[in-house]
Amino acid sequence: MKPEATPVRRDRVLSPRTLQPSITTRLVLIACVPALLMFVVITVAIWLSGRDEAVKSVEERGAVIASSLAQTGQYGLMSGNSASLERSIRRMVESDDSIASIELTDANGHAVARAVATDRPGNLTVERDVRADVFGIDLLDNSFSAREQPIEAATRDGRVIGKVTVRLSSQPIERAQLKRVLVGGLAVLLVACLSVATGLAMAQRLREPLHLAMAALREIRQGRYDVNLRVEATGDLGELQATINEVAREQSTRDETTRALVERRTADLQEAIAKAQAADAERGKLLARSNRQLEDERKRIAVEIHDHLNATLIGLRSKVQHIADVSATMQGAQAKEVHATATEITKTIAALYQSARDLIKQLRPEVIDVLGLAGALQEMTREYNQLVPLVRFVLHVSPDFPPLRGQVAIVAYRLVQEALSNVVKHSSASRAEVSLTAEGGGSEMLIAVRDDGVGFDPARTGSGSLGLAGMRERVAGAGGRMRIHSRRGQGTRVTFRLPVVEGEDPTA
Repeated sequence: MKPEATPVRRDRVLSPRTLQPSITTRLVLIACVPALLMFVVITVAIWLSGRDEAVKSVEERGAVIASSLAQTGQYGLMSGNSASLERSIRRMVESDDSIASIELTDANGHAVARAVATDRPGNLTVERDVRADVFGIDLLDNSFSAREQPIEAATRDGRVIGKVTVRLSSQPIERAQLKRVLVGGLAVLLVACLSVATGLAMAQRLREPLHLAMAALREIRQGRYDVNLRVEATGDLGELQATINEVAREQSTRDETTRALVERRTADLQEAIAKAQAADAERGKLLARSNRQLEDERKRIAVEIHDHLNATLIGLRSKVQHIADVSATMQGAQAKEVHATATEITKTIAALYQSARDLIKQLRPEVIDVLGLAGALQEMTREYNQLVPLVRFVLHVSPDFPPLRGQVAIVAYRLVQEALSNVVKHSSASRAEVSLTAEGGGSEMLIAVRDDGVGFDPARTGSGSLGLAGMRERVAGAGGRMRIHSRRGQGTRVTFRLPVVEGEDPTA
């Protein structure tokens, strides 16, 4: 075989233009959605936390104001000077926008002093009792005058003389808290946007090399190894690109080697098949030649028997018959014994002559030369019907079947003869049919032998079946085909397809 040329490897350099469209928009959406969610969650959390702190702060402030007013309101309630008390309450409401109203009532619930800011909703209410304090010291006791340490006045809660009610609004503090939350949320959003932009920039820098690497891997997976990645990145990504190039080169080399090996093995296999076909054709020629030589030898032996043995037997029978005729006219016991012996020898010679005729018919069926293949098979089925009365033998010949003679007719005759012999010996059939059909415009003949016997399994028929092996050899020698269809209990059908040799006179 000629050495195969190694194909030149041409690498295809992958570039971003050979890849799929950009997915930056999807990346932006994917990155912005978590940032927006984080902004909303953090803002809501800060707002809720700040609102709670604002409400608590307002409540604490209201408690301080109410306690202070409860202390300062004792004098006004006890002295009845409510005007100054109301002025101080009003100034307190005007100076503090978180106070909606302040009301001071006496023990009977009558309003003593009151200040209301109508534009402020009071959603929080704080109440404190106003009690008259009782001092625990005797003002007439002079025993403490000479002491150096100061006098400590002890007081205790007295009776309830009124009530201070303070209503407050948390809106101012909530608005201030909302401003702080908005500022903080905007700061968080700005930081999130900067983080997203930074992440997208980094992802964009990584996406193109990774996309190129994935495209190269897809090319390799589809069997295209002529890829060459530009190793532009550093670190692990650069190592990945270099590894992909190395894998592509190694796989390309391995693929080329495998392809060359497959082509070489295919060429060797084709050469072996060609040699086997040539050997099979030569074997067919040898079988055909062997069959022709066998038939020629049988013909020669038949001619020898016919021309020499039968002629000698006929001459000998004439002489013995003459002896029998002469001894029949003579008198005496010896003459009678000679006549009887001559008559017995004449019968023996006639039997030998008939045996020789039968042997000639087996060696060379002369009926083919006289009647053709169809007539010879008709004579064969007639003889089988006489010899085997338990089986009915029938011949079907298509109207366009030619009167074949010569070598192909002898092969067909032998095949049918062996097939009918197998029917008689193995099938236990009651009916056997032989059909002759011309096909392909007379270039082929189809012979079918069918019986209704017990059948058999052709797959389990070993090479020891000499009858089938002989038929296969004879068919192969004639360049034909043989098929067997049989199942147990359903009979057997054997078909022979034989070519009529081109140039051979079918009536020769």
